[in-house]
Amino acid sequence: MTGIRLTDRAIEAALELQRENAEFHGCILRLYIDGKGCDGFYYGVTFSDPAEGDIVVLDGPISVAIDQNSAEFMADSLVDWVDDARGKGFLVENPNHSKFRGKFFKRQSWQQKLSSSSRLPV
Repeated sequence: MTGIRLTDRAIEAALELQRENAEFHGCILRLYIDGKGCDGFYYGVTFSDPAEGDIVVLDGPISVAIDQNSAEFMADSLVDWVDDARGKGFLVENPNHSKFRGKFFKRQSWQQKLSSSSRLPV
């Protein structure tokens, strides 16, 4: 599996968001690649229904879904909840981030994988 982990703060925040927002009831936490730049990926976190082909990770009381293409790029990532000068929300810390920078994106085989995973889930 991808080794995606959530901090206690992230789990607590996800549970609170589900309690406070009726549209999130019964949904799972979804991680996805929201774009890319010279310094690496932009990550997205939302609530959604599971989709066919998702990889679902159970992390205590919260399930996390990630599409198969994004999973390859997000392996071993840690999801935290922050509320500081950076803002308020989920933060994805990817230890492999540096190997996905710069010229790497110009390789055609990776471009195809990225373009199919760089979309907001429905």
